[in-house]
Amino acid sequence: MAKQKKKKTPLNRRPATMADVKRAKQEALVEASDWAMAIMLTVLVDKFNGADYIQDVWREVNKLSEEIVEGRVSPADLRCVLKEEYGIVFKR
Repeated sequence: MAKQKKKKTPLNRRPATMADVKRAKQEALVEASDWAMAIMLTVLVDKFNGADYIQDVWREVNKLSEEIVEGRVSPADLRCVLKEEYGIVFKR
């Protein structure tokens, strides 16, 4: 019987590591956040005459984002307040 040769995995087909998966997840999260912010800010400027205060909105968004990163505010709390006070429900 002939010996079977072990196939070599091509370099461009190496298995993903956990670091690869985490990096891809982080990149997808950043891209999704950028898209969401671009949509929200465009609607604010175009439909609600937000051009006068768009820089203030952007500054406050960044400030709130920092508070979330620091753990002082949670996204769940923000969603809860938006639902209870304004009737805005996030669908998943």
